[in-house]
Amino acid sequence: MKPKIVTVILAAGASSRFNGAKIVAKVQGELSLLEHCLQTLDRVTTAVGIAPAVVMLGAHQTDEVLAIIADHHRLINDNWQLGLSSSVKLAGRYAQSQQADAMLIVLADQVALQETEYLQLIEAYIRNNLTTCAFYLQNVGVPAIFLAEDINVLMSIDGDKGAKSILKQHDKNNSLNVVQMEQAQFDIDTPADLARWLDNKD
Repeated sequence: MKPKIVTVILAAGASSRFNGAKIVAKVQGELSLLEHCLQTLDRVTTAVGIAPAVVMLGAHQTDEVLAIIADHHRLINDNWQLGLSSSVKLAGRYAQSQQADAMLIVLADQVALQETEYLQLIEAYIRNNLTTCAFYLQNVGVPAIFLAEDINVLMSIDGDKGAKSILKQHDKNNSLNVVQMEQAQFDIDTPADLARWLDNKD
């Protein structure tokens, strides 16, 4: 039986280094960062036959943002000021409420990732039923697929930390699938990052 995978796009942060809502910045023609991420994930979830991604919002819930995600379920992180861990915990609670076998965590600002990379990640998880993550810049990181039993551990993370510590522990225990994904290193944190991406993407 195919595992039930819940996909959560984390887009709740203030993007303070960007001086505004980076998720609506245009990264590909008229497509915003969030639209680009959603469209990519829509192709992935359709191809695999799993539920569409849900979007987690927090600091930026403007009409423009809400219009972008109108066709998708959304989670609202009222505690976004507490950092990335608050989003990870909320995503975990949602996955548990859906009785998911696994949860795919995606960052909206990893602008270079295409469906092929996400599909490789999901296929690797389905093949071995192990926690599975990207590997880039000589390190483990997101996007990552966490098993249901990982989620209770995710709930113990605090502050502006994501889930890397759990990935590293799995790696140490030889219970981690890693998928080479150098494209995951490209994210948009500052206006300079965006300018560099727009200059180089072609």
